[in-house]
Amino acid sequence: MALLKIIPAIILIGATLFQIRLSTLGLSPISFDLPDLPSLDADDRLAGVAIEKIGEGDLLYPEAFVLPPSEQYVFASLGDGRIVRINRPKSQDDLTWHTLVRTGNDKPGCGKGGPADDTASEPVCGRPLGLWMAKRESVDPNFTLDEADDATDGNSETGRREDTDVILVADAYKGFIMVTHIYGYESEMHTLATRAVTDPPDYKFSLLNAVVQIPSNGDVYLTETSQTFQRRRIFHAAMDGNPTGRLLRYRRETGIVEVVADKLYMANGIALSHDEKSLLIVGGVRVLRFNLASQTMDPNPFVEAMPGTGDNIKAMDQLPNGKRVKCYWAALGGKYTKPFSLLKFVSDKPWLRAVLLALIPYRQIIDLVPKWTALAVYDEQGKLIETLRDDGAMDENGNKVAVTVPWVSEMEPVGDYIYIASWYNPFLARIKRHDMGFKSITF
Repeated sequence: MALLKIIPAIILIGATLFQIRLSTLGLSPISFDLPDLPSLDADDRLAGVAIEKIGEGDLLYPEAFVLPPSEQYVFASLGDGRIVRINRPKSQDDLTWHTLVRTGNDKPGCGKGGPADDTASEPVCGRPLGLWMAKRESVDPNFTLDEADDATDGNSETGRREDTDVILVADAYKGFIMVTHIYGYESEMHTLATRAVTDPPDYKFSLLNAVVQIPSNGDVYLTETSQTFQRRRIFHAAMDGNPTGRLLRYRRETGIVEVVADKLYMANGIALSHDEKSLLIVGGVRVLRFNLASQTMDPNPFVEAMPGTGDNIKAMDQLPNGKRVKCYWAALGGKYTKPFSLLKFVSDKPWLRAVLLALIPYRQIIDLVPKWTALAVYDEQGKLIETLRDDGAMDENGNKVAVTVPWVSEMEPVGDYIYIASWYNPFLARIKRHDMGFKSITF
């Protein structure tokens, strides 16, 4: 009888501790709607393909790429806060790289906390995510072409190019950044914004993610994935279900950031449509569409259900095999296909997600998700053209072999190679097109 009397007290204490744990993590899971799981045909073109690891242990957790028109360099954002310039990216064995900037402070532990940032170094060291190549005069309200001419005596096209070509950076912690002098060895970093004009004065962007510029007017659009969770806890943002993502716009004329759409679920990668009428925004497993003329979100998604959780999306003029076709490359993280997806299963069960998130360590949540290497390619109407992936092969004993590059954040074609970024891996990867059965491409 005495035991029965204390059972309610034990339950109450347990429930209180459970709520405290959720509150500490910033979690208040809600039920949210996800589309039906799509089917996916078999595709193992990446299985068994030789994957070259570049800069293992140095080029840590790459997220995104950007190239100048000459393709003489590849610029990459890294998990230790650096933005690097890779020289001769088409070369077979003569790659070198140079650090342009670190968006945060230098410290010995930068990037050493793994993909989940177990050492909490990202807020200090910085974590650059999306990159975009732009002309400085199109974004910097304090810069004119006369300054570029003055810096080079007006007689050096190369010098002028170095002063006007800049990289725009969406840093998860440090805000909207511009990097100048990107072709030399004395690059500089300029912070353009750390919050939207309507945000409280003490607010800083929580998880700025991707960036794109509109050629016709120079407007820059950025995504903020969550206003509650930082990048190092992005899985909590996805599993929490609260749509706190935003689409932001920056204009040179004002030098401020405005909110143009909010209450977006997991706003991530962003691309300008080929007709330049819309922005395509990855939101969880959907690709949303934002009408630039009306400045409103289209009620109909561009893609209703991708076969995986989306990361970066890029407007491309070629398929992975090099065939010239206007299309979109969408990098995929976790699987979202029949017959089962954990995210789909728990989407309408906030109580179950609350239990899982409260009891399972964050890194183990990442490890629980099945790994694959995947890219989805869509046409201009949002129809799936093909996927390029490795689902994980079986060895001679019937055991599944781990894929080399899970959690793809972006793929970029460079000559006969396809470069692969993954926030999960401590190296940059690339593969040869002909190793996938594609012929050598000459441009």
